[in-house]
Amino acid sequence: MKRFNKSLLIPLAGALLVTACATPQVSYVDPNSVNSLSTNFNQNDLRTTAQNMATQLIQSGKMNQCKSYTISPVANKTDQYVDTSVMTNAMADKLQNSSAIKSTYVLSIDEMGNQTDELSRQNQSGLYDQSTTAKVGKMKGAQCRIDGKLTSDKSVSPNGKQTRVDYTFFVQVFDVQQGAAVWRNSQNIAKGMQ
Repeated sequence: MKRFNKSLLIPLAGALLVTACATPQVSYVDPNSVNSLSTNFNQNDLRTTAQNMATQLIQSGKMNQCKSYTISPVANKTDQYVDTSVMTNAMADKLQNSSAIKSTYVLSIDEMGNQTDELSRQNQSGLYDQSTTAKVGKMKGAQCRIDGKLTSDKSVSPNGKQTRVDYTFFVQVFDVQQGAAVWRNSQNIAKGMQ
C-alpha cells in the first residue's frame, strides 16, 4: 500500500487558493450606465441615440403629418459590427408609446415576412373558419417611411497613443407617395481613448 505524501498537500492547497482568488467575479450592472471600456458603439449608445432622435422627432410635430409610418432598418455604415435593430426598435418603441404621435406604426419590410406567413397560414391551410381569419389585401400601407444611417470616422494620434471615433446617426422621414422629406436630423457622439 502506498503512503500519501503529506508534504504535497500544503503546496497543492496553496495553488488551489491562488487559482480561486484569480477567478473573475461576475456581477450585474445598470444596463443604462455609460460603458466606457472601448470606443466601439455599444448598446447604451444605440438605445440612447435612437431614443434621443425619436424625442426630437416627436417634439418637432412633423410625425403627425403622416397618418401611418414604418421604420426601415438603420443602415450600418461603420467599420464595426453594430446591431442596428436595437436602434430601429428603440425608435419604434418611443414613437409608438408617445401620446403626442397620432399616426399608426405599420410593419417594416423586416417584419413583413412573419405577417405574410400568418396570413397564408390562416387563408390557405384549410384549417380555419374563413369567417374568422384575417383577410389578404387589408393591411395598411405606410404614408411615411423613417430611414436611418450610422456612420463613423476614426482618428489616431501620430504617436498612436490616442484614438477618437466620431459617430453620426442621421435620420430622415419621407412621404412615401411624394418622395419628399418631411423631417431630417442628425446626432453626433464622439468617443476617445488614451
